[in-house]
Amino acid sequence: MVVHALLPLACVHTVAWGETLAELDDAAARMQYAFYTGDAQALEGLVQEVSTYELEGPLAAMKSYQLAYGHWKLSQLYLQPVSGERPRGEARSLASKAAQACVQHARAAVEQDERMAEAHAIEAVCAGLSPAARNGTSGCARSRALRAALAIEPENPRVKLIEALCSSSASQDPAAVERWREVVESFEAAPPSRPGRPDWGHVEALTMLGEAYLQRGEPVAARDALERALVLAPDYRQAQQLLQTAAARPR
Repeated sequence: MVVHALLPLACVHTVAWGETLAELDDAAARMQYAFYTGDAQALEGLVQEVSTYELEGPLAAMKSYQLAYGHWKLSQLYLQPVSGERPRGEARSLASKAAQACVQHARAAVEQDERMAEAHAIEAVCAGLSPAARNGTSGCARSRALRAALAIEPENPRVKLIEALCSSSASQDPAAVERWREVVESFEAAPPSRPGRPDWGHVEALTMLGEAYLQRGEPVAARDALERALVLAPDYRQAQQLLQTAAARPR
């Protein structure tokens, strides 16, 4: 604290900004890990932790963005129990409330930074999960929020991932493999992440590609995609389960 008192005001601001940005990045990394491992309780705690941060300016927008992301992942976890376990009795209610909170925080992020394409996209996918959505997740493909995200950053891999999630989810969709392959390629072509920039999505895209291959009856290709996902996130529960399914399929 004494050292800070001796620093110029601009330098103090830079130090504080850097420390807060590091806290947000750390919380985001822990949110991802909780989602990968299916730990809804840990994710609930992290969302609550981030909600207590008092931030201003661009960091306030990023806080809202992280809260939207955290509630989105909670909504997914509530409906995806650990293999062998039954879903919680209130799962659908919890998932709906999380999706609604996700929409609220995504809109707050956009109000603070209307050029935040990923916040627009997260709003779209969470709106598709809310009870008021008429067509479920696939209905977000025509949403204003997704159109805004694509207009701002059409090549953003996380925006493209959500666009793919919002597309037809039919189990035998012939375009699914090509769609998810394109999303994976966009992640691989993207520059490395840097402090203050989200880095989620690559693992999920590989996992969705693996699932699409499985649905198309190509277990070898599925295993390749899922193994690549697990190299990036060895504890990702969904990829582990799909890999077991792919290994049991005849070649």
